[in-house]
Amino acid sequence: MYSTEHGQRFDNDAPVAPEQLSLLSEILNRETFGILGEQVRVGHGWRCWEVGAGDGSVARWLAARVGTSGHVVASDLKPQHVPVHPRIEPIAHDLTADPWPQPEFDLIHARLVLMHVAGKEQVAAKLAAHLRPGGALVLTDWSCGWCADGKMIKSAADDYTVRIFQEFHDAVHKLAGQTGMDFDWALRTPQVFADAGFADITVRDYQAPGEGGSPTSRLARLHSTMMEPFLLSQAGLTVDDLAVIREKLLDPDFEMVTNHAYTTIVRMPK
Repeated sequence: MYSTEHGQRFDNDAPVAPEQLSLLSEILNRETFGILGEQVRVGHGWRCWEVGAGDGSVARWLAARVGTSGHVVASDLKPQHVPVHPRIEPIAHDLTADPWPQPEFDLIHARLVLMHVAGKEQVAAKLAAHLRPGGALVLTDWSCGWCADGKMIKSAADDYTVRIFQEFHDAVHKLAGQTGMDFDWALRTPQVFADAGFADITVRDYQAPGEGGSPTSRLARLHSTMMEPFLLSQAGLTVDDLAVIREKLLDPDFEMVTNHAYTTIVRMPK
């Protein structure tokens, strides 16, 4: 969704976008589908808005749940990966610049979206206002304060491996900060809604597995390639360091600590 001064492009036009979006779906879809199916209980005839549709996998799942009388709006800045489906309406949409789809929705779901958005508190409140009475807003974002103590490797590792992985992590978060990502937002989200007067708020915390070869590790490995110019020029890592990192991320005996995915579920009063 953005470019950096070092030449990395993290948007749906990038050559690696399909792989990145697919890995994110592998990491998060099971948790997302559990929330939407078991807690929110998306059902027949619902009108849903999937914000930041990515590869369209959540939109496809929603389309199956809402049945022939339901409808799914799937928005993204660049929605070319959303599949053609009779109940999915893909739209190119910028939350902060474009007119919004007409309310009222039974469900609005945004995964790894608001942490990138300026004025996210106001956007979150506006999303809630787009729901019908009894509707549900489901917001999921990464929280990444877990390795402030430098312990981002769970398996046994030598000092060199610990150092280069910490440098890799710190560089990823430095670049993320430069591009406006807010890793504190996920933890603030429930209080934002509580302060706004909402009472029916549920929070879920999910951590995906981090063993070598897992989707999370393969995503980190992909990021090491996408960010290589930045990692070599700004993080003090070498080509040999990156080779070791990539090898470890495929080693089943290696395990890293993974991000928390915090989900806030807000139910509108009936």
